[in-house]
Amino acid sequence: MTDASSHWDQLHKNPRFRPQYPSDHVVRFLMGSRPLLENGGARFLDIGVGAGRHCALATDLGFEPYGVDTSFVGLQHARQRRCETAPRHLLAQASMLALPFADSSFKLLLSFGVFYYGTANEMKQAIAEAHRVLAPGGKALIVLRTVDDYRFGKGKKLSHNTFQLDIADTNELGTVQHFIAAEDINLYFSAFSHITFEKTETTSANCTRLDSDWLITVEK
Repeated sequence: MTDASSHWDQLHKNPRFRPQYPSDHVVRFLMGSRPLLENGGARFLDIGVGAGRHCALATDLGFEPYGVDTSFVGLQHARQRRCETAPRHLLAQASMLALPFADSSFKLLLSFGVFYYGTANEMKQAIAEAHRVLAPGGKALIVLRTVDDYRFGKGKKLSHNTFQLDIADTNELGTVQHFIAAEDINLYFSAFSHITFEKTETTSANCTRLDSDWLITVEK
């Protein structure tokens, strides 16, 4: 894999970067997607599965969990968290840009804070891959960073809304990140039949930092 894999491998060795509990936004998405289970099993794919916190929840709710990540260390921890409960349930080391699955393989898909690591073209390619592997009628939740996030502009500008971060107050020093505005969303996700989005924001460091994300739900 790439240097990015080494970056995330180092982080996943530290328990601080292996959250134990799922995001409440993902809990609501998965709970609201349980009708997809009514006509038999539903495959769930987590792109950027990390240490498996969301994959484990999907397993508990009855979905068939699959996950990909560039970090081998992260995948080792995911396997320990019941993400592979049967031989057919797959965890694979792979890029968001080239998913190792056939077209229309999944009824449900998640990418939580992953697609913004790269350029605009890489984000668009990752979205296209998500669309390819999602089955007709399937749903996806994709979390991206907004241009209001405090990291925006903190580094070398590579292209429109794309920066290589030079701040050391997070675990993301040197990473390339692409941020999107509200008017970008319908364009980036135009291949999907239905698009809705909300913004979620939290502050930290005595309200001096704003974490700002889009919660984008799409259907194919």
